[in-house]
Amino acid sequence: MPTPVLLLHGLGRHRRSMNAMGRALSRRGYTPDNIGYPSTCHPIAHLADRVVRPAVDRWLDAGADRIHFVTHSLGGILVRAEAARRHDAGTPLPDGCRAVMLAPPHAGSEVADALRDTWPVSAWCGPALRELGTGDDSVPRALGPVRGIEAGVLIGTRRVVPFDRFFEGANDGTVSVESAFAPEGLQDTQVVRSSHAFVMRDSEVIRQTLYFLDHGRFHAD
Repeated sequence: MPTPVLLLHGLGRHRRSMNAMGRALSRRGYTPDNIGYPSTCHPIAHLADRVVRPAVDRWLDAGADRIHFVTHSLGGILVRAEAARRHDAGTPLPDGCRAVMLAPPHAGSEVADALRDTWPVSAWCGPALRELGTGDDSVPRALGPVRGIEAGVLIGTRRVVPFDRFFEGANDGTVSVESAFAPEGLQDTQVVRSSHAFVMRDSEVIRQTLYFLDHGRFHAD
């Protein structure tokens, strides 16, 4: 069985945003599973439990010996949470499962801090937005080290006006490089020239994603 790759879009996005990545994975010989999910309707724990867990179980029950993931933004937090849950419960993902996380707010997002109480953004983005900040109630900050999966992070540095004013250092307009690279346990990290909204369609990002899934690291040009 070709290795399945679960694709998980970001907050407020649609599975169509991952179509280009899915086509590239298919050409490489993987089996992409592009999952749409109600990202604006539920908290992070609910989404990890009701979206990621059953998708993983379905592929394992079908006989997959490992599963890879390609995620955008919130999607990376969901996979990180589910991999950690399985690891801590003593029922980890199979060895060799890899994840390429595109612009994940691993230490939260300053934009989430700024907009979490701003209508209509808060109403449109739903409960997960409030959990993606950088404060004491940040869900990704509470997850601890990456565990249970081989994970690599790609993050852009193309600033976006007016959101760049919320950051002090390099960022992609929504997530800072520092936040994306924050947790211990990452296999590899790399900065690319892209913005948050379109990182999953960038040709260099797609190339590096395929390389990581093949080799467990990014290509050093």
